[in-house]
Amino acid sequence: MATKGPSEAFVSVCERELGIDDFYDVYDKIESLSAHWKQIAISLHIKMDTISKIRANANGDTTACLQEVLECWLKKDYDYERCGGSDSALADEIAQEHPATGGTTPHTKRTTYIKKAGSTTDYIPSTIIDFNLHRELFEIQEQFAKAIQETIKYYPKRYLPNLIEYITAHITTLLGPHENTPAKAQAVRKEFKEIKTVHDFFGLLQDKYTSWFKYGPIKKLVDENFMEYATETDFDYIASGSWLCYEQRLQDYFRRCITIANPALYGITDAPPGKPVIIAKVDRGDYNQNDLYFLRKAIPPELDRPDLKLYLCQVLPN
Repeated sequence: MATKGPSEAFVSVCERELGIDDFYDVYDKIESLSAHWKQIAISLHIKMDTISKIRANANGDTTACLQEVLECWLKKDYDYERCGGSDSALADEIAQEHPATGGTTPHTKRTTYIKKAGSTTDYIPSTIIDFNLHRELFEIQEQFAKAIQETIKYYPKRYLPNLIEYITAHITTLLGPHENTPAKAQAVRKEFKEIKTVHDFFGLLQDKYTSWFKYGPIKKLVDENFMEYATETDFDYIASGSWLCYEQRLQDYFRRCITIANPALYGITDAPPGKPVIIAKVDRGDYNQNDLYFLRKAIPPELDRPDLKLYLCQVLPN
């Protein structure tokens, strides 16, 4: 294990991205979590279609599933342009254990995580270790994905034009203030107008424009169209069931993971002087200001303090 401290070799390693050549080093770190391969896949933004194929191909072998997930991720077979890398702490640990050493080890071509462009969200200086909380975040993401799949299953297919018309008229629910420009809005409308199936419609929402905390656009779409489609078989279950349960679970999570604290206790040095800060515990360390906007919107009003600055704290399992 390398000693702590940013050696020149370590800094050099951390300025690059993980690639497929790093498969074994990454796999060694998370092999013990193979039973949770699906949650890991969701966290890494692997597409649901790909996850379904991985499950079918592996015939119940969770180790094989995890291996395929990592291969997809390291080959950037997901929405890489938007989501970037995913686990900076894991990559940094790998980098410290296998520093670039000018050819004296097999790891001279080491590549690791680089934070995606524009990622300027404020994080506390250190992560927290909490396996149960980390597992709960994975389970929340899995429940989010399940709610989307239930919506796809029961939504009347003939109403696809209505869905496209609705979402293209509510672009502000998809784009935060940091990216809501006329050019971006036009590009998003064009993207949705080219959709041909309900499955692809919700798949695009899931993969590119929503997340476990940015679920509002889908819930709002379902709720506001409920009366029109309420006579459809089982559609009332979607509106009053899956998304209502999901919203309740997420709010319960926020009630336990939102903390108002003295910034000095977390090593924060750039907080507004004389004020406490809000700490939210999250799954990743690469959320940007646009993500932060939607995360704060998802926090129950009684827990938020608009006058206080919000910081994110990444939760790690070990």
